[in-house]
Amino acid sequence: TIINEKCFATSQCWTPCKKAIGSLQSKCMNGKCKCYNG
Repeated sequence: TIINEKCFATSQCWTPCKKAIGSLQSKCMNGKCKCYNG
C-alpha cells in the first residue's frame, strides 16, 4: 500500500504505516511511504 506520506528514510514510514494499516513493515520508495501488511 502506497500512502501519501513523504519520506527520506524508511524509519519515517513506521508511524504513518502503523496508523494507516496497523503494520510497521514499510519502505521509503521514490519519496513516498510504502506499507506492507505482513
